[in-house]
Amino acid sequence: MDSSPSMPRPPRATGLLRGGVLLLLAVAAYVGWREFWFLTDDAFITFRYISNSLRGYGHTWNPPPFQPVEGYSNFLWMVLLEGVWRVFGVEPPQAANAVSLVFSYGTLALGFFWVWRMALPPELARYRFALAVAVLAGVLSNRTFLAWMSSGLETALFIFCTTLWCVAMLEQDREHSPRAVAVACTAAALSALTRPDGMLLVAACGVLVLMKLVQAPPRGRWVLAVLPLLAVPLHLGWRRLYYGEWLPNTYYAKHVQSWPESGLRYALCFVIEYGLWVWLAVGMVAAVRLLRGMGWREVAERLWKQPGHVAVVGVLLAHFAYYTLNIGGDHFEYRVYAHLVLPLMVAFVAFLGWLRVGRTGAFALLGTFLLLSLPVQWVHYAKTRELTTRKQTYRLRQPIADAFPAPVRPLVALFDAQQDWLISHFVGMRHQEHKVFFETWSQEYPTREEGQKLALPERPLLVTRSVGVPGWVLPDVIVIDYHGLNDRVVARTPVKEQKLKERIMAHDRTPPPGYLECFEPNLQIKRRQMRTGTRKTPLTDERIRECEARFDPSKSPPPMDAPAPNAPGLTGTGEE
Repeated sequence: MDSSPSMPRPPRATGLLRGGVLLLLAVAAYVGWREFWFLTDDAFITFRYISNSLRGYGHTWNPPPFQPVEGYSNFLWMVLLEGVWRVFGVEPPQAANAVSLVFSYGTLALGFFWVWRMALPPELARYRFALAVAVLAGVLSNRTFLAWMSSGLETALFIFCTTLWCVAMLEQDREHSPRAVAVACTAAALSALTRPDGMLLVAACGVLVLMKLVQAPPRGRWVLAVLPLLAVPLHLGWRRLYYGEWLPNTYYAKHVQSWPESGLRYALCFVIEYGLWVWLAVGMVAAVRLLRGMGWREVAERLWKQPGHVAVVGVLLAHFAYYTLNIGGDHFEYRVYAHLVLPLMVAFVAFLGWLRVGRTGAFALLGTFLLLSLPVQWVHYAKTRELTTRKQTYRLRQPIADAFPAPVRPLVALFDAQQDWLISHFVGMRHQEHKVFFETWSQEYPTREEGQKLALPERPLLVTRSVGVPGWVLPDVIVIDYHGLNDRVVARTPVKEQKLKERIMAHDRTPPPGYLECFEPNLQIKRRQMRTGTRKTPLTDERIRECEARFDPSKSPPPMDAPAPNAPGLTGTGEE
């Protein structure tokens, strides 16, 4: 894209009107954040790591002599919330969603800047403010964006960092300045520290820098611009030294094998729910129009001169393909597509420019896309938002096809069928289920204040399938994660053949026979009532080390004659 044409300063009345419109969008964002406000059980996993750091154990799940395990995979988010707690005294459950709201506002501001700087044909350039407002309105009408403005997880931070990187890479094509490269490299590094997915952005920045080095010898400012990328290898080195692994433990726990049959259904639901079939249709027509008008050779030459644009499209597509074809989607609704909501809206404006349809045609197409993106997502929300019990929301599958007129009912029925399959495999579990699950789980366990006051025997140990809330409210209790997110042994235990046929997203791993019994779990909690048992053998440091070493699949296969895992301390239903 070329530099946007200079825009005359609007009259005072127009400026006030525009300010009022932006204020309304800001209010709408806050209202959406409040409406979809929720916390996930998994967010409390990170909160426990922060708590243990403040208690002097380091970033560990269980205190020494248990091996340190990286069960959080969101280092920067963890460090940020820990800093808020240390400096302001605000604990992570109270701070997380407020911090997420700040980053979401930052993303919206970047979205406005993105459209404002776009190269548009003269017939649309005059209306770039209206186009930017329409883009933000589309983003704020999107349930995925609204849901992940909260959650307690790092998603809002990752979306902000990824959006900043996209904008900076496009600005680099426009300015060819060290400043834009520095911002892009900083955003890429922050993204990689927030989630491992950000390594794609780092790799793209590395390729861009190599291209710069080939084109011209490095100069001082250019060298300084890439220094932020050094944070990534430094973090990897620290991870290797501290945890003994190059990847987070969560990768080993969750990734069993490629699962495209799940991912393609997941992507199809995303397309239908948000009317993206309109986006695809308009995009294909616009691409054909562009190619006919310019020719393949001219397009190739322009792309060569705009590596930032190529990098943005390539990285977003690669990320989409990885989660769709390899991972199979995500356990949390459309979380791994949440950062795509804004770029998809901006890309639609670019399509309008390629089509050269003029003001009326452009706003007609944009309005059609926005209107058709609303029915499926909001009908589903209207039918589920009042479901407030665990019984109502467990494996929440809400058919909605009957609410639509006959001509479009087959398409919505297809959506219902894919949702049924996905949720039966714990893929794309809906926002309302996660919200109610956390509320139910919080009522099952004591508060953190109560948990810290409980008179417990030496080294009480709890085994549970959903570890976030219990791990947070029972800071002095050893918690074994049944599905291995925070347990090195379970995360590396091979999955049985039958389990591979009956895949359950993020819940495929289970303890090897005898592993749980080795620790003699002695704690059960039900409806805030705690019951403890007496161990036959004390749980000493030596015994903990021996149990972990004995069953570590990377060192030696676990004994096949060990008893089946039926530990008396196992709690949880495996619903999450």
